[in-house]
Amino acid sequence: MGDQTAVGKAQARVRVFPSRASRSRPRPRERAPPAVRSAGGTFSCRQNARPDARHPPPAAQNLLQALFYIFAWGCASSGLIFLNSYLLNEDGFHYPMTLCSMGLGASWTISSVLVSLGVSKLDKSKDMTTRWYVKHVVPIGGFAAFSLALGNYTYLYLSVSFIQMLKAAVPCVTMLVLVGASLEKPHRVTVLGVAILTFGTALAAYGEIAFQWIGIVLMFSSEFSEACRMAVLQYLLGNLRFELVEGLYVMAPASFGFLVLGIAAFEWDALVAEDGFGKIARAPHKYICAALLGFFVNLLTLAVIKSTSSLTFKVIGQVKNTAVILVSVALFGSAITGMQVVGYSISMVGFAVYQRGKQLQTKDEADALSDVRAREKGKGVMMDGSKKEPGSRS
Repeated sequence: MGDQTAVGKAQARVRVFPSRASRSRPRPRERAPPAVRSAGGTFSCRQNARPDARHPPPAAQNLLQALFYIFAWGCASSGLIFLNSYLLNEDGFHYPMTLCSMGLGASWTISSVLVSLGVSKLDKSKDMTTRWYVKHVVPIGGFAAFSLALGNYTYLYLSVSFIQMLKAAVPCVTMLVLVGASLEKPHRVTVLGVAILTFGTALAAYGEIAFQWIGIVLMFSSEFSEACRMAVLQYLLGNLRFELVEGLYVMAPASFGFLVLGIAAFEWDALVAEDGFGKIARAPHKYICAALLGFFVNLLTLAVIKSTSSLTFKVIGQVKNTAVILVSVALFGSAITGMQVVGYSISMVGFAVYQRGKQLQTKDEADALSDVRAREKGKGVMMDGSKKEPGSRS
């Protein structure tokens, strides 16, 4: 009995204390994780390994992506402007709503194909009901259709360069609509910028050689429709933002439907009587190009806003308009006067002041929101402290 106890204790000591040989044996070194080989180069799994110089950091990739979207949008938008002007005036296709419906039809068709193939998924609109669509999306599509149709009709009466100058007044109309709808309280710097913009635009309009009142009315009606679309978009959708293809898939049918109604009411008889469909059949490549450019402009507009901001998009839009004016004058012989140049330059100064006011307005709103949250947090701390009884231990 005593021998068994002694043997058990000895075995326990052997288990608890390793042998001298095992203590002197060095531990094997942990191998570093193997390198993972990819198509673009070799990346080590070590945390402190240097990144491959051939692969830029995410910030640089985002910048390159944004620059690509901006350049592609500028080319597609400018090309569509000149092509629409050519088709409406030089090619004799005097049906502006039919022409702009091609781009929306292409946007709806291509986005539907991409969704059906699973290339793009409906993340935010998968639970959308018919009632919600009619209440929230259809009004936005209606104003977008009015803006596109009236904007295209303007090319029948005004030159390309003058239309781009008038587009500088878009912030004025937008601010008036948003303030009238109580959706925005403008900053004083923003109001100053709008006043300068208005003066510059009026001066440019006064210097126009081929001035036609109907073109001016159509242009500002288009800008008013676009401002209403922005206001309704802000009021109905709020912070809801769709992905690129999903946005076209949701928005394009509503706008396309309104344009079809407009074509049936105002252009169908002329299309049939003047063989408008025959013109499309005799040169289909021109109209297919217009439809595809319309799709890319709609898609890239969403891409630029998503990769930058709506404020940056407005600035880029004015730069693009200036480039279109220069190309129109240099290559297509569009006539402008010195007074128009002065007026448009003043408009650009007003636009810069307007954008600065928007930045200050955004900063003031953010500071006010931070102050409200800080006060609410302070009230919460005081209420928690008042709940504790005097003399009680915390």
